[in-house]
Amino acid sequence: MAQVTTINKFTYNMQALQCMFRVILALALREIHTIYGGTKLGYMWVIVRMTFSIAFVWALRFFVHYHVSHNMPVLVFMTCGFGIWFIVIDIILKNMSAIEGNKNLLTFPQVFPLDIMIARSLVVTSTNLITLIILIGIGLCLGTKIAFDKIHLFILAIFLATVFSLGCGAILSALAAFIPALHNIAPMLFRIIMLLSGVFIPVELFAKFTGNWIFYNPIYQFIEMLRSSLTVGYVSLNFHIPYLLCVCLSVLTTGLLLERFIRKRLQK
Repeated sequence: MAQVTTINKFTYNMQALQCMFRVILALALREIHTIYGGTKLGYMWVIVRMTFSIAFVWALRFFVHYHVSHNMPVLVFMTCGFGIWFIVIDIILKNMSAIEGNKNLLTFPQVFPLDIMIARSLVVTSTNLITLIILIGIGLCLGTKIAFDKIHLFILAIFLATVFSLGCGAILSALAAFIPALHNIAPMLFRIIMLLSGVFIPVELFAKFTGNWIFYNPIYQFIEMLRSSLTVGYVSLNFHIPYLLCVCLSVLTTGLLLERFIRKRLQK
């Protein structure tokens, strides 16, 4: 009898996972057309945005005669910085509005807020990853030296950045349900965080003002991991994988708990 019950539970769990997978896949296909499909440029906007950001900062550094101390091509330095940053910021901001913008979908019993957030995260990560690969390919055509012997760090950096952003998005989405002004406050705070994440300026410049705590910024560590994976002869000591795993797990767990709480609140 106990064996039959165990088999039934296993079958039920597998069916639930299959249903969740189909829902997330359907939502992801929907998000592909809705996130960037509403603009004339469509998905080209993602490439234009990152290319313009890199070109603008590159030109600014050239005109002010600013030279950084890192041992890597400027293209790799800024492409990795903006690549991770756009993954993080896009996932967080789009997941913050996931519940508010999809209330009609949440009337279906198979769809939960977490499904929408996961679908959006997958679409955003895939889009920015493709853009990152395109820019890396352009760099190779221009003669930029890029290493591919640490591809595991490349994959890990993208994966951890996605998990971290999903958790942060779930947390802020839950908080925004009680504090609607957070939708306006968060983008302003992210501008400050961008400067303290080493996206286009080495974070070491701020260390003398902020102390060593700035190196605990997980976004900065994701960027450093990605830079280490693509740069010949560059070894960064500013990322710690066990620390990032703990941070991502903690943030994701908190986000999932808050999402569960908000789900119950929406169902009332």
